[in-house]
Amino acid sequence: MLRSVCAAVCSTAINSIRNNAIRIPNILPPVQKFSQLARLNNTSLLKPQICISPIQNTVLAQQTDVVAQPLLTQTRSVIKFSMKTGKRKSVKTVLKRFYRLNWGGWIRTIAGKKKRVWLKSPANRISVKHHVFCNSTQSHMLDKMVTKYWRRPKHYVDDIYEPYHTRNEFHITRVLPRDRDSER
Repeated sequence: MLRSVCAAVCSTAINSIRNNAIRIPNILPPVQKFSQLARLNNTSLLKPQICISPIQNTVLAQQTDVVAQPLLTQTRSVIKFSMKTGKRKSVKTVLKRFYRLNWGGWIRTIAGKKKRVWLKSPANRISVKHHVFCNSTQSHMLDKMVTKYWRRPKHYVDDIYEPYHTRNEFHITRVLPRDRDSER
């Protein structure tokens, strides 16, 4: 709906520029769709250089400003705040879908592990149940979406993720001393 309205407004604006006494060279191609008009790089061509009346100029400027506005970039980090205290709140879906390791990495299950199980081979059914690591950009975003409580190390009885909480192969997160005899 909005696309068709914008396309109608923009096409009437361009046609009025071409048909009126405003002398602009015929640089713009005939526009059939709004998506074609949005691809034009130089939006300053839509604004008239010589105006007959100020009323016509303001109407034309209002019609062409719809196209000249930049598109907003999409962000996927959700940070919630409490209305009572003003403190940050954790996003509950992050806590349900992801698990944070003590060294700062996040793990998740493979997407679609419960979908179309009857079509998967037995080997694929087993491999889909495994966990995978999130990359550093995703881990940084997930850290922003939870509070400090969830970023602190947790110690559970019989934790199945205990071997993964330490990362000794990386020199910054190493806990155990480096065994130099085994490297030679």
